[in-house]
Amino acid sequence: MANARRYPYRPWLPAALALGILLAACGYRMAGPGELPGNSNTLAVTMLVNRSGESGLEAKVTNALLDEITRRRQDLVVSEARADAILSGTIDKLSTRTAARSGTLTAAERKVVITVSLTLKNRTGEILWQGSRITAEQAFPVADTKPQTESNRRAAINQVAQRLAEYAYERLTDSF
Repeated sequence: MANARRYPYRPWLPAALALGILLAACGYRMAGPGELPGNSNTLAVTMLVNRSGESGLEAKVTNALLDEITRRRQDLVVSEARADAILSGTIDKLSTRTAARSGTLTAAERKVVITVSLTLKNRTGEILWQGSRITAEQAFPVADTKPQTESNRRAAINQVAQRLAEYAYERLTDSF
């Protein structure tokens, strides 16, 4: 009985050990700046091809990608001539749909959804990474006036572009 008092039973200890082993086994790690595929140290980002029909969307999403990449790693983006890898892609789709109704025929809230596909290639054209159908969405309120609703829609598109850039960077560098 002397040993029982010396080493009290801790029911949480086996669960904590199992959790520690599980996290170590699945490769869990804290997100950091991430590494590019193919041992690339620098990259260039080309203007995305816009297949959505939304004028100017390619500039918004491309700029959001550039901002996100340089925010995470300032030394990563260089000119195409100096880059180890080139990130290119397409804006496959932009859709707006009703998210909530205030009446049978009246929308109270709409949602913008943007889908992009990205490819990272090295200087010889070899594909190092592909991200197909990366999607993000954002709801926005339908206002009493059409100009205000359009302003809300544009703000939602900007938020979606930023979210897409975050998702793309995380997938590109496996920082999840």
